[in-house]
Amino acid sequence: MQQTLMYVIIAVLAALVTALAGSFVAVVEGGRPTSALKAGAFTFAGSLTLLIVVMDALGVVGS
Repeated sequence: MQQTLMYVIIAVLAALVTALAGSFVAVVEGGRPTSALKAGAFTFAGSLTLLIVVMDALGVVGS
């Protein structure tokens, strides 16, 4: 149980890092702060979904 929670926390942190990178790329490309926030939100949602799916496929999380 604790190991599964640890992997989920790591997945959320990794998704936050990719969201930060997505926001940074949006700002570097000349985007406004609202577009950077939108890019970060989409990146976070996509990467978290992908990480959970991969961890479920590996048997780390899920039933």
